[in-house]
Amino acid sequence: MKADLDAKAVDPGHESVGWDLGSLRKAWNRAKHEVAPWWAANSKEAYSSGLADLARALDNWSASKNGTRRGRRMGFPRFKSARRDAGRVRFTTGTMRLEDDRRTITVPVIGPLRSKENTRRVQRHLSAGRARILNMTLSQRWGRLFVSISYALRTPATAPAVARPTVIAGVDLGMRTLATVATVDTITGEQTITEYPNPAPLKATLAARRRAGRQLSRRIPGSRGHRSAKAKLTRLDRRCVHLRREAAHQLTTELAGSYGRIVIEELDVAAMKRSMGRRAYRRAVSDAAMGLVGPMLAYKTARHGAVLTVADRWFPSSQIHHGCTTPDGTECLLVGKGRIDKLLVCPLTGEVVDRDRNAALNLRDWPDDASCGPVGTTAPSVPGPTKQVGTGHGADTGTSGAGGASIRPAHAGRKRRGQNPNPARGRRIMCATQTHSTATVRKGRLETRTRG
Repeated sequence: MKADLDAKAVDPGHESVGWDLGSLRKAWNRAKHEVAPWWAANSKEAYSSGLADLARALDNWSASKNGTRRGRRMGFPRFKSARRDAGRVRFTTGTMRLEDDRRTITVPVIGPLRSKENTRRVQRHLSAGRARILNMTLSQRWGRLFVSISYALRTPATAPAVARPTVIAGVDLGMRTLATVATVDTITGEQTITEYPNPAPLKATLAARRRAGRQLSRRIPGSRGHRSAKAKLTRLDRRCVHLRREAAHQLTTELAGSYGRIVIEELDVAAMKRSMGRRAYRRAVSDAAMGLVGPMLAYKTARHGAVLTVADRWFPSSQIHHGCTTPDGTECLLVGKGRIDKLLVCPLTGEVVDRDRNAALNLRDWPDDASCGPVGTTAPSVPGPTKQVGTGHGADTGTSGAGGASIRPAHAGRKRRGQNPNPARGRRIMCATQTHSTATVRKGRLETRTRG
């Protein structure tokens, strides 16, 4: 593709290959006998899934270059390293089914695979005719085979109602605690603050990982001892990932099914990982899994009929003292208390405030249609328009207060390509409950391990 673009730049009349999946498949079929004479030894799905990923990457690169794609600017697609990328293949045609014993998965070309997890959750929908398998992705990670099943499920359009629709919850994500949730009932006025502990699986297994790493370095590459030591380190990595993901699922499931409106704060987790300072801080950011909560809440609130509001990234939720204003009417900013940055001090009253609880309270009181203004103004009290976005998987979300980010005026900084020209605008995800009885089709996903 790069050579094709270079040829078109030299000769504008050069007939280039289209970037859609159909054009890429035709180009591959014309050239596969010359560039890959061994192509017949593998399944056609191995090449088809790679071409589909290439088409998606080219589309993302083009959208990022034109400024129509949010997020960081993407470069031209490159080949992935065979050592760093996990091997996977996606099957879209052939025999794809779940057997009646709920322990066997039939994959095209490969055949039946014994599953370690029970597949009854999907098998019930398939047997009742409510679901249809779209594709299966076979991948190898941490020394195990995984089968990810993408299926279309027909469900009633009426979404289940939340348990407490009149309650507003402000969720502050952090590293000391997984989340601090401040709630208020708009009818009775009842207020609660709940802290969810952070399992921190990487921190818990750090000593064992270091021992396993030293043991691996002493083994001879290629020996059985080296393979055994590498498998031990892989098991620790697998356990960390699964514990972190399970904690995020439990938190988001409880929040989406309990409260009518949930307010979180947008956070650039990737920038926090690149920040200068102690390596332990960057490791704690990765261990907190703050980037998983936002996308999970997006589709779970849509499923339960709740409203997800994303506050502005530069809203100083942890620095503004909740319920305290200066004599001139502006917000009172808290100051740190020595090295214990979890506790902040109000310069007016001298009150010692918990950082995470204060941020959760400010997010809870975030207006439904407010925008964040410069620091030192009454930004949450000034109504403004919000941006309506879809309910699909969005950007990483969290709180700048929990991560210790600095306060910055919302109008500061230059406009970046592909981003909202007004960074002060908040984002609101609206998930209205449908009451009519027609049926809709939504996509589900089941990921299960297999025994090789």
